[in-house]
Amino acid sequence: MAVPVSSLSVAVQGIADFLDSLAARKRKAIRRERRCADDEGLEIVRLTGSDITDMYELTRAKGFGREVKRRVMIGTYVLSAGYYDAYYVRAQKVRTLIKRDFEQAFADGVDAILTPATPSAAFGVGDEDMNADPVKMYLNDIFTVTVNMAGLPGIAVPAGKDANGLPLGLQIIGRPFDEETLFAAGRVLERSAAMDFSPNKWW
Repeated sequence: MAVPVSSLSVAVQGIADFLDSLAARKRKAIRRERRCADDEGLEIVRLTGSDITDMYELTRAKGFGREVKRRVMIGTYVLSAGYYDAYYVRAQKVRTLIKRDFEQAFADGVDAILTPATPSAAFGVGDEDMNADPVKMYLNDIFTVTVNMAGLPGIAVPAGKDANGLPLGLQIIGRPFDEETLFAAGRVLERSAAMDFSPNKWW
């Protein structure tokens, strides 16, 4: 049975109303975040340019930190014409193999995979060693980057502390679209740790 054309306007109107309410909630949230930032003495970078290209250049020059700029440049370099086949295409092949390994594990009956979230405990805010050595910073992503490459859901939860009292995290990797299992498992891990992970006020 064909749907009357007149009924389509009702659906579109409903979507328009939803988007309007969403925009209103977003504006309210932005105002709330701005008040919180002002209370904490944080600077909100919002720059406008003569056109969108100008705005991009201004916000990325002032709004991005050193590490973000470094990663953007590395990504741009890897995707450049001369290195596309050497790096990107090869990485895509490796990505397929990583995804296949996860699929095989889940096919064998595994419900979730538990790994460390990082190779070491959390580092301090403004850690000079990390700032001085970008490779050390990248190595902290070694256990989490594979989840992104395989397109799987993952959650990192605090699970203990090292000898210096710094938090240690565990990562739970789940089947595609099975976030519910991750939340349940993460709750069990956090409860079993039985620790207060609230940071001391450093700001």
